[in-house]
Amino acid sequence: MKKIWLWCVGAGSGMVILGLLTWTRADQPVLLVQSPQDVTLISEVNRPETSSGTVRRSLIEQLTAELSQVHEPIRDMTEWLQIRRSSYDSQKEPLDVIRTDLDQDGFMNEWVTVLAEDMLDEQTGVIRARKSYGVVIHLKDDQYTLQSLNFSSVNNGRAKVMTVEDLTSDGKPEIVWVSSNNGAHTTFSEYTVSSWGTGKLETYMGTAVIASLTHAVVQDRRLQLSGGLIDSVGAGPWQQEFTESYAIVQDKLKRIGRVYAQSPTPYHRLISGMWAESYGYHEQAIHDYSEAAEMKAMSYQDYAFIFEGEWVQGGINTVKEAEFDRTIKRFALLRKELLTEVARGVDPRNACLAAKKKTGFDMAWLTYLNAPAGYANPHWEEGTICSDIALLEP
Repeated sequence: MKKIWLWCVGAGSGMVILGLLTWTRADQPVLLVQSPQDVTLISEVNRPETSSGTVRRSLIEQLTAELSQVHEPIRDMTEWLQIRRSSYDSQKEPLDVIRTDLDQDGFMNEWVTVLAEDMLDEQTGVIRARKSYGVVIHLKDDQYTLQSLNFSSVNNGRAKVMTVEDLTSDGKPEIVWVSSNNGAHTTFSEYTVSSWGTGKLETYMGTAVIASLTHAVVQDRRLQLSGGLIDSVGAGPWQQEFTESYAIVQDKLKRIGRVYAQSPTPYHRLISGMWAESYGYHEQAIHDYSEAAEMKAMSYQDYAFIFEGEWVQGGINTVKEAEFDRTIKRFALLRKELLTEVARGVDPRNACLAAKKKTGFDMAWLTYLNAPAGYANPHWEEGTICSDIALLEP
């Protein structure tokens, strides 16, 4: 009879880290402690066999076992890893191994990398997928240890270390991992951040996801990602590239700002102001609302609208486009008035009612506020006119 025991061995970043013990009468307990993202059971029973009938360990299990037997410094960790992963990864891409001092003890005794392995069909041995791991190898007291995390299943096989830098101002660097998911039209990049301050690989809650990444950098302890365009007809032509900022806040990776690259029309300037308001940049928001209420759009011919249920190219229905333009300007003034009232200490609900009354809001506005074609645009209803735009994301 096989017994399985669940054992709590620690906690990290708000998550409980679990260990699993399993044994039969014929074998001894085996324990593996993983990062909070994944807990893996290691057992010598019920493990897939190779075509020769021998048990095949996973790549991480194999490396862990071999490292436990090494008691002399490994001169070239990149070469050591490449040799051992060669039978697991058919693509054999060059490894990027970063040697660093994660715990800031004065010794470069940590190695950070991403490893991938082929996932084989148990019956045929044919490759059915690839799996990626974020890996930290640590040397202490002449003993190597390995800890790892698993990336999201849809991103497996497409991951790397973006950078190793301090994001928390504690003097110890964090690891920024990035993995990618190729959709039908657009590639989405997903960022996660791990720490090693306590000698354990612990991953912060929260992820940063952006479409069509054009630039990524860590600046002033913040992860800044540029991109955002969804490459499909349904997303619509109103999209503008933006830069989002993320920071570690209360042990979470949290988005703290979004700035648009440009605002060529009153509509774009309105949206820019609403995002500034969402993240607490009220002066910038009021500035954007004021400009949106005054600026003139040179032409809407590069855009498209939904008028009376039909997708209409800009520049065709000039009467409705003019009404759209007027509505956007009035809505910008409504948002400016709302923000001003809230800043004066007025309750948000009462501030919304006052702003609507002062700017003459009526239900006809909704037709034109929702006229920009494409699902990437926010959708407003009467009850969300005064809402945070972050709550209206498609």
